Amino acid sequence: MADTLKAPAQVDRAPSLARYNASRIGFAAGVVAAALMLVAIVVLRVLSGVTSLPEVVAEGLLINMPGALFSAVLDSLQHAAKPLFYLAVGIGILIVGGLLGRLYATEPTWRQIAKIVVGVWLVIGLGVYTLLGAGIFGQHLQAGPIWHGGSLLVVVGVFGVALFETYTLLARRALQAVGSPPDESRRTLLRNAVAAVVATLATGAAWRLMSGTDLSSPGGQAIAPGAEAAAPPNPAPFDVKGIASEVTPTADFYTVSKNFIDPSVAVGGWRLKIDGLVDTPMELTYDQLKALPVSEAYYTLMCISNEIGGDLWGNGLWRGVKLKYLLELAGVHTDGVKAVFTGADDYKDSVTLERALNPDTLLAWEMNGQPLRSEHGFPARLLIPGIYGMKNVKWLTGISIVANDFRGFWQSQGWDDAAPYQIESRIDAPRGRESVPAGVLAVGGVAFAGDRGIQSVEISTDAGQTWQAAQVKPGLSPNTWQLWRGDVQVDRSTREIRVRATDGLGHTQTRTPAPPFPSGATGYHTITIAVT
Repeated sequence: MADTLKAPAQVDRAPSLARYNASRIGFAAGVVAAALMLVAIVVLRVLSGVTSLPEVVAEGLLINMPGALFSAVLDSLQHAAKPLFYLAVGIGILIVGGLLGRLYATEPTWRQIAKIVVGVWLVIGLGVYTLLGAGIFGQHLQAGPIWHGGSLLVVVGVFGVALFETYTLLARRALQAVGSPPDESRRTLLRNAVAAVVATLATGAAWRLMSGTDLSSPGGQAIAPGAEAAAPPNPAPFDVKGIASEVTPTADFYTVSKNFIDPSVAVGGWRLKIDGLVDTPMELTYDQLKALPVSEAYYTLMCISNEIGGDLWGNGLWRGVKLKYLLELAGVHTDGVKAVFTGADDYKDSVTLERALNPDTLLAWEMNGQPLRSEHGFPARLLIPGIYGMKNVKWLTGISIVANDFRGFWQSQGWDDAAPYQIESRIDAPRGRESVPAGVLAVGGVAFAGDRGIQSVEISTDAGQTWQAAQVKPGLSPNTWQLWRGDVQVDRSTREIRVRATDGLGHTQTRTPAPPFPSGATGYHTITIAVT
């Protein structure tokens, strides 16, 4: 076969091809082949729902990036940070593909393709994955080394076939440009392309079938949420236009994820494993989980990367089972130190066993009266009172009780492991830079301090020289934000409004500004207004 499928540089016309610089053609062919490999990776990722090569690389680089640097990048680029980071990883893969193309151009044969494919497969599986913390061929990832090794071989194989065919096509066109007779290769190109596509689709479909996914619905989720009821209006006097709804509609609830593509978890194949230092290791299906005693309560979640005055927090009604009940059912050992949580996206985090056994910690499968949406952690996620959202693991698949101080994904970058909520207060009405009439102005917003509650909220219109108390509505539960409202006198000399809160323990919000890294942002939310 190697004799019948010779690349053009093997034949007598090689001197002519040299005029067009074989290495330059090889680089171009390598870039195209790498681009096609990326397409295959995306297709396989969508079909299988399993973490892909670019994600392993990106997350490995994130783990090794200093937390302060990551926070600075996040603060500067905001929501564009993640797409740009993955774009950079993709460009890196294209460049590596181009360099491999140049290597291939030195000996353009199927034998060289085989060497490149096997070499790249081994370097990534044994070297890159291990250095980035995923283990040999992804042994530390949920899907395991068989899947990651096999799927990696498929996509690298796609790269090899694409490199051979693209180089052949470009080289023959170059030879035709100098008068060499044309050489038909379209049938071979088409045949190999079809084979690569079939291999990619078959691999993804096979994994879906083995993992119990229903391919007839997105993510295998046979549960179709109905229309969410509209959020009720805020009660008077907290019905000032612009104040956030006391219950955040699911569609407006913030989402933050480390993933380029979030997992799409199948109900049929999903299992929740509880192991480690327990008397009775357990494995629950979705139906078995929902058959446990049900609890329902309101919880507010906030991302630790939320800026002062930001919108990365929301309040919802959640339904599930108390984690304390589940852990006691498994029989937690007294020498356990932490509960380690694992998500379907291979995300890991941990909390102290004491916090995991908090009577209010909830393992939820429903949000605002509907099954969890995929972006909010379907089929099950955690709600742990008092700590930032990064600890409230989504797409939960495992709980392991350990005797050591486990540090999770973000903690390895220097983010706070305890992660208690800072005292936060926000002005929702009026909006910043809004023009308002002189006289009495209604000001309102939300305040939150985790499970410590809010004791009082104060407003200042003179840069903090004097403070005026605002009305504070009791929270819907001890773990939610609270609405507040105050009426202040403003005139043309009023330039700004700032707010501060005091938590239920009597601690007043600090005025010292601090960025989100490493323990959450601090400072007063301040807006400017124009009084007319």
